[in-house]
Amino acid sequence: METFFYKYSNPVDNKNAGIEIRKEHELSQDEQFLLKRAGLDSYAPLEAWTALGTNTQISYSTHGIFRYFGKFPSTIAAHLIMQYTDEHDMVMDPMAGSGTTVLEAMLANRDCRSYDVNPLAVLLQRVKTTHLEEEKLLEELKHISENYLPLPAEQFDWQPVGIRDVDHWFLKETQDSIRGLIYLINQIEDEKIKDFFSICLASSIRPVSRATTQQGRLFLDVVTAKEDCLDTFVKKAQKAIKAVASLPVSNSALEIAEHDASVPFSFGPTNKLIIVHPPYFNSYKYSSVNSLELSWMRINHADVRKNEVREFFKVGKAENITHYVEDMQSTLNIITATLLPDGVMALMIGDTIIKGEYVQATKMLLDKFLADNPSITVEKVVLRVPKYTEASWTTSQRRTSDKVGVSLNDFIIVFRRNG
Repeated sequence: METFFYKYSNPVDNKNAGIEIRKEHELSQDEQFLLKRAGLDSYAPLEAWTALGTNTQISYSTHGIFRYFGKFPSTIAAHLIMQYTDEHDMVMDPMAGSGTTVLEAMLANRDCRSYDVNPLAVLLQRVKTTHLEEEKLLEELKHISENYLPLPAEQFDWQPVGIRDVDHWFLKETQDSIRGLIYLINQIEDEKIKDFFSICLASSIRPVSRATTQQGRLFLDVVTAKEDCLDTFVKKAQKAIKAVASLPVSNSALEIAEHDASVPFSFGPTNKLIIVHPPYFNSYKYSSVNSLELSWMRINHADVRKNEVREFFKVGKAENITHYVEDMQSTLNIITATLLPDGVMALMIGDTIIKGEYVQATKMLLDKFLADNPSITVEKVVLRVPKYTEASWTTSQRRTSDKVGVSLNDFIIVFRRNG
């Protein structure tokens, strides 16, 4: 067994966050069973990886400024980047979500291309990787706090879009409170500071709404709704200010943009490492998970949904796996075209159980992808073993006893393009 605790040249408090790696001969019988059941035990050497550290410890730097369900683990991204790239090599994450990869790349002085179809995710990535001066942010926060007033729609015509019944998810008083904050944030002239406070507000939307904060999917939890958003916003902002102010002023080349990974990229094979963490077959749309936040950004989540990978959450029809595999197969072919010779792609993905039957979604995709790409080989197959402390909705749904991950685990398939 090996453990890695990576230190950065920049001052980042991640000393208790790391990764534990066990080789094939060290795997338990249960872990061997999980890999065999998935049909992944014969492609390449096997390993098991576990992120070390509590949820707070692995949320170092700006990883924790926004609650993003199903995040890619920071220490696993760090390990992939440190193991397979050198400084200023190009890393790409084509389905970047909350921006775990681009932040880790920046902290490790790597260049990075980071893309997502969700405008909220792209905004979050930019904020998470932008150093801002603490004094300026505190001054702006003070200005917002001192000038804040709830504003009804008659005074400030800013209505959320894409929600059928706004009153179902927000108290009337809460809507006026959010409008009052948006009015002040919109007046900020510095675009980077405006983006920062927009993310602080977005991170406050779910906690003050009538939706539960414990699940990715929206369910009513009227008890936790708050009439006034200011206190939640200020607390979120104070925490985020310390995080972004501690970011290094990066000399990495970062490209963060909206892009649909199923559409060919404008560049050829230039990436040394690609990290891909797509939605799983039975996961729900991230646009739906973030629909409340998007609505206040005046973005209809249904418009974002059109470009997301087809998933079949709660549909319960195993035959739909073919649609998912087709989407992912085509998308991976496009992504792989940007990989340098001898470059590495790490795909983190999971299987599913439908009506008690295990579905080998990963194997199906793997076989089709390898058939399309004879220059690609599997270097290792990794079973990701989540810790009990991991706070993700995906993990919590795999709870079948006092343990987490006993029924389903993620897999990380590490590919290499032959030179």
